[in-house]
Amino acid sequence: MKNFILLVSILLIFTSCEMERDTLILENVEQVILAKERQALDRWSAGDPLGFAVNFADDATYFDDIAAHTRLDGLEEIKKHLGSLEGKIPAHNYEIVDPKVQVFGEVAILTIRYHGSTTDGQPGPPWKATSVYHLTNDNWLVVHAHWSLVKE
Repeated sequence: MKNFILLVSILLIFTSCEMERDTLILENVEQVILAKERQALDRWSAGDPLGFAVNFADDATYFDDIAAHTRLDGLEEIKKHLGSLEGKIPAHNYEIVDPKVQVFGEVAILTIRYHGSTTDGQPGPPWKATSVYHLTNDNWLVVHAHWSLVKE
């Protein structure tokens, strides 16, 4: 009986440690995904539309409500689209509102609201976005992104 209680105690401790480790890993993934998204959005908000593609995988897809109404397939097509916006995206401030990261193994889905404003504080149109990340060679890369204007 003592051996049984000892075995159960060890199993409970091991399970508890595993759950704590899994929670830490999940929190780390969320932090990594948000940091990567901010990296891309920092470049976008600085007026560098090509910088927005910094985390896209070679086979990524993309949609938006403004110019990419049809799906863009692959990093080169996405870069061509973003390159056409060069000089058209003014430097601005932004806030990521209500971010949520859902992790499913090697796939993570980020949903956010993007509130931009001019450098003098005038609000821009609000956006909502979804980015799907995939873990590839220990690096989280965007495999799909979709941006839509928030319709009031």
